[in-house]
Amino acid sequence: MAVVHTCLSIVLVTWLSLSCATASAQTFSKPKVGARFESVQSTFETQAQVLTRTRGIDGYNPSDVNATLQQTKDATLASIPPKDKPLRGYVERSFPEPVDASAPAVQREVVESRFSLVRELLAKLSRLDSFRLNLTVNTRPSNARFELVPRVGTRLTSTTNSRLTNVYRGEYDYTITKAGYKRVHETINFIERAGSILECDLQPDSGPEEALPCNFK
Repeated sequence: MAVVHTCLSIVLVTWLSLSCATASAQTFSKPKVGARFESVQSTFETQAQVLTRTRGIDGYNPSDVNATLQQTKDATLASIPPKDKPLRGYVERSFPEPVDASAPAVQREVVESRFSLVRELLAKLSRLDSFRLNLTVNTRPSNARFELVPRVGTRLTSTTNSRLTNVYRGEYDYTITKAGYKRVHETINFIERAGSILECDLQPDSGPEEALPCNFK
């Protein structure tokens, strides 16, 4: 009986240790980036409901609508690191314009259209697990020049096959050039698309095929 009691005690202590370690890991693990935008989304929905309840017969008060849009935009940008210019630029371009402030009222359809754009943007941002990614660029043949140009921010260059680390998420134009091969020039969005590897088959200058966009996976 003493042996059984001792074994049970060891099992219990081991289980408690593992449980505490798991709980500790969960407590101190960093939340995904998207959680920041889920909070913004929740606040926006609360404000939208208030506007709906106070909507007049002729429509929404334009000042109230614009205040909600501006507050949500400011909160979204405040959730993004200042140095992350590609993502901040993406938010600036994606956010809907204010409604006509000179109108006595704004029709429901106009407001709902703008609010739908806000919801779509925040939904994309809430799915992000990081502000940066490590991008591997492979070409066949290799040793091509790769250039990654954000709409806003710093241009990045490398030679394939290689890996670019800590690339900010955002919209980019990329160009691949190699002597004897057709130039590749395309646009890529690291917010709406998941992946970390760009693979490209370069087409010879003398061949009939057009330059092909790379596959992002």
